[in-house]
Amino acid sequence: MRMGKIVCTIGPACDSLEMLKTLMQNGMDVARLNFSHGTPEQHLEILNNIKEARKQVGKNVGIMADFQGPKIRCGWFEKNADGKDEVYLDKGQDFFITSQDIIGTKEGVSCTYKDLPKDVKPGDTLLLNDGLVRLEVKGVEGDKILTQVLTPGFLSSHKGINLPGVKISSPALTQKDEEDLNWALDHGVDMIALSFVRKASDLDPAKKIMEEKKCVLPIIVKMEKPEAIENMEEIVKACQGIMCARGDLAVELPFWQVPIINKKLITMSRYWAKPVIMATEMLSSMIKNPLPTRAETSDCANAIMDGCDSTMTSNETAVGSDPARVVETMAKISEYTCEHGISYIPSVKAREDNGQEVLSCAALPAAYERRAKAIVVLASSTDPIAAISKFRPSIPIYAFTPNEETYYQLSLYWGTFAVFTPDLLTPSRDVFFKIDEKLKGICGLSKGERVLIETIENEGSPESAGSGAIFDHVIS
Repeated sequence: MRMGKIVCTIGPACDSLEMLKTLMQNGMDVARLNFSHGTPEQHLEILNNIKEARKQVGKNVGIMADFQGPKIRCGWFEKNADGKDEVYLDKGQDFFITSQDIIGTKEGVSCTYKDLPKDVKPGDTLLLNDGLVRLEVKGVEGDKILTQVLTPGFLSSHKGINLPGVKISSPALTQKDEEDLNWALDHGVDMIALSFVRKASDLDPAKKIMEEKKCVLPIIVKMEKPEAIENMEEIVKACQGIMCARGDLAVELPFWQVPIINKKLITMSRYWAKPVIMATEMLSSMIKNPLPTRAETSDCANAIMDGCDSTMTSNETAVGSDPARVVETMAKISEYTCEHGISYIPSVKAREDNGQEVLSCAALPAAYERRAKAIVVLASSTDPIAAISKFRPSIPIYAFTPNEETYYQLSLYWGTFAVFTPDLLTPSRDVFFKIDEKLKGICGLSKGERVLIETIENEGSPESAGSGAIFDHVIS
């Protein structure tokens, strides 16, 4: 059984209703909308397709709105003779970046961050296109940054600009992010992702907007700035999930440091019971090729054995030649690794002051000893599921929830299969009968098989160690 979840970035290659249904059937658990690209009209069409697809497939596929953040990008280049909006920058040539809106050429290009000329100084390094092109700042003249090309390469429209070692003055939640967040809240996404967070307080503006709109969604923080790594624990505690965004992080920091940072992030996230996603170039060769490289296969498997809840596709599904095969491939790697490599996942301790984790820690040995087929949790929020999923059980967690928002948000948690049950609230003989019917129907279990049922009281008070109960139950 596949316990690891799959997050897929949606783009032109996979945004049709039929393709989305195929991705869901092949293993997609969360659909990621990248707000760095596209218009509100395009996002709405895709969002409606996702909602219709998950309804037809009958799967709790979550929808994540991933906001651009203070990401600095190039503007648009004019098309060359081949019809491509790209240029080749030669080593040693002069090249300028301006905050004015211009059409880019081989001589220079605009950028999306208007205060960039104020934040850089001579001697600073600018890395473009994920570090493939390297520039040195020679001077600043008004709104124009004068640079020299140190590492040559191709540069095309809308590619990223990174400034390692430079602290930019842009707010964590930009005006565009605020507009996108309000749009996402109005149109019913299930979770949001914030980019380029540097400290825990960077989450406050988004939290304030959600509270004002009375629509508070889980915040997934993309860890991609050196300052974020310095403030790792405070950020993990403040958010509801972590994304190891290796692309920008490996540009902002020496790339050889990133694997160790990832492991620390995973360990920290699991301790605080926050789902963690491994992202960037997981199967990038499959953008064009039908099979992954051996290194990519190992990367996906090792992410799971390191303790990640999810692995994520980016361009592989958004613009790749065969998104369906990509998801099928990732699902196969995940399933085999979960079945044969779960013992390699590091153990994690329960927090003694968290009653839900203490209860879950007691439930797992009992489940294994009694050879239970699954753990059933009655929960109205994601908290009880997080408290047991963090231990990476080798048997599935069936989360019975009366809350539709929780039903979709649980799509991100390791080993969790959500069942929407608005009529199941508290344990009783009648409720156990209904659970049995669901277990035999939706979950595929059989009469006579054993499960452990965990119930939580006072979910909002995790410090209360006596706030739940465990029932040894045989399906009738």
